[in-house]
Amino acid sequence: MVKRILTTSFLVLSCLVPAAPAQADGPERMPQVAGQGLVAAYRALNFDTSVRLRDGRGAGRHVLWPASWKVCSQSPEEGAPLQGRHATLTVVKTHEACPA
Repeated sequence: MVKRILTTSFLVLSCLVPAAPAQADGPERMPQVAGQGLVAAYRALNFDTSVRLRDGRGAGRHVLWPASWKVCSQSPEEGAPLQGRHATLTVVKTHEACPA
């Protein structure tokens, strides 16, 4: 019985872990994350990518709950090498419009 519970627990937990993005040979490239929710953007980035968040309204707000924020713009652009660089994401709350 214990073995069955442990196996079930492992299967449930393994389904919760997101799969790493598929990468071709060569340096890691910046994915397109602008226009996505912040949680989806984090999933698209490699786990060791340094991510800086910037408030799109310029109010200096901090992201405490990523699920209630969306990405308006990104730096570097899609396809740029990320090796040794950080990604900067400009974010606003999901109900707010992105700045022009």
